[in-house]
Amino acid sequence: MRKPPRIVALVLAAGYSSRMGCFKPLAPLGTSTLIEVAVTRFLRAGIEDVRVVVGHRADELTPVLDHLGIKWIFNAQYDSGMFSSVLAGLKSFEPDVDAFFLLPCDIPLVNSHTIRALLSVYNLDCPKIIYPRFNGERGHPPLIPAAYLNEDLSPDYPGGLPALLGSYEPNAVDMDVADENILLDCDTPSDYRILVESRSRESIPTEAECEAVCSRFKVSEQVIAHSMVVAELARTLAALLNSTGLALDLPLIIAAGRLHDIARGQPDHAGVGSKLITEMGYPRVGAVVAKHMDIQSRGPSVDEADLVYFADKCVEEDRIVSLDERFERSMSRYADRPDILKKIVRRFDEARNIGKRIEALLGCPVDNMVRRYERSIRAASMGSRRAIYLVRHGAIQSPVDPKRFIGQLDLPLTEEGFLQAERLAEGLRDTPLSAVFCSDLKRSVQTAQIIAKPHHISCIPRRELREISLGRWEGLTFDEVRRRHPEEFHARGLDIVHFRPDEGESFLDCTFRVIPAFYETLTSTRGNILIVGHAGVNRIILSQALGRSLADLFEIDQEYGCLNVLAHRHSALEVKLLNGSPSDLKRFQSELNRETNC
Repeated sequence: MRKPPRIVALVLAAGYSSRMGCFKPLAPLGTSTLIEVAVTRFLRAGIEDVRVVVGHRADELTPVLDHLGIKWIFNAQYDSGMFSSVLAGLKSFEPDVDAFFLLPCDIPLVNSHTIRALLSVYNLDCPKIIYPRFNGERGHPPLIPAAYLNEDLSPDYPGGLPALLGSYEPNAVDMDVADENILLDCDTPSDYRILVESRSRESIPTEAECEAVCSRFKVSEQVIAHSMVVAELARTLAALLNSTGLALDLPLIIAAGRLHDIARGQPDHAGVGSKLITEMGYPRVGAVVAKHMDIQSRGPSVDEADLVYFADKCVEEDRIVSLDERFERSMSRYADRPDILKKIVRRFDEARNIGKRIEALLGCPVDNMVRRYERSIRAASMGSRRAIYLVRHGAIQSPVDPKRFIGQLDLPLTEEGFLQAERLAEGLRDTPLSAVFCSDLKRSVQTAQIIAKPHHISCIPRRELREISLGRWEGLTFDEVRRRHPEEFHARGLDIVHFRPDEGESFLDCTFRVIPAFYETLTSTRGNILIVGHAGVNRIILSQALGRSLADLFEIDQEYGCLNVLAHRHSALEVKLLNGSPSDLKRFQSELNRETNC
């Protein structure tokens, strides 16, 4: 019987952590530290031989490793860079070590399932470097044959480890994994905040990971379309129920809805799918998926599994239907099969029971709620590819000529402004929207309300989306400011980004509140959304999307009532329409539809 390969996990923790501002290996991560989390992932994957290379502040790190029972290697040349730590680790290997995982300690959240998956494809007879890959991008930890680095190498090897591994590229393979954390490192305080957030929610797959799971198991487009609608319907109901005092887990509901049919077509597909998802490290999601075909739900309240079960029964293919409509067809089709009919009737009764409890909690018929939100549900279920419609409010009732600094003066729309808003509403009437955001200034709210009305959704005012504050300049004409504040007026012309008028904001200040609010609207929503902003606010967002400097923001035209369209996928933004109108949508609507429906 062939012996299994001897595999070592080599974790690098010798560096200075200079950009981080604190010692990374011992930075808190949940109830543990980065180094403890990284080491534990290998142990849980069945890798018993885990070794950590230490250097900078080794006296603080080694007691933690000793407590874990982990072997450590001191790299006396840690100031020479990461490759010196790799070489120090290699020198500790016994001759019978076949291959090793290589992981910097600042990439600690790799799923144990990913490690096992890489190990499962390692072939002793034909050893290759195996890289985990997510969405086409290689991550950590690669599994490297020890013989590939069994040379007399020095820390100043030209190009370091990337160059050395690159020389073996013909003997490298990529393995697609549904684990976004293989790409998640921690070099800066901002990275660390993201890492902490990811750690808190890693028991539930992200939307990108859900897509990767569906791709891995070759889930059909029809099943994906069905699952997207189920997920969004269940999420919408959960959000409404949470407003009554419940504490339903929306990310759990979305992930379970997206993945509930990954084994569809197999016998007991709910059980098979649940097992697959649980083995990937998502037992809470697996538990909900296990109940989506048959459930025994009791009590006055509802939980996440109830909502996914109910939503699944209200969606036929990718259409939202009533329970009566869905089950009448099934009961008619199997009228001569009492064994199957009995199961259908039981599922119908359970769905109706859950529906009645939802109605009792919400205080209105659930069918009415579903129909009210159907349009936004369909918009949000279109997937991670979506459109962001960025509008400038209509014309405002400002003092007549000459031109003035308006800033955050709370001025209403003019008659022409209302007409511009109506034209936008008409042009976007048939465009699916899941949410409409605006600033809390009157001109933005009035425009947003008019556009949102045909979609039967309420606009969401955000103070952070206000126009730039111009302080004491607001309401003054350009000539008045030039006369009263000549030096400040000149300074503004020299540095539009950093200049801050008395009691006002610079454009950089404005950017620091607008951009976080903009990305929060993206992460807190799904499907197409519309934002009614202001000239300055829109220029800041568009500068980000176009990759332009803030110093050039006035080169971006933004007329009253204009329409900008951005295509969004994950963190990428592409400007499709700039300073246009609804009539311009026709030029590229088919392309946009393909992108947001693929």
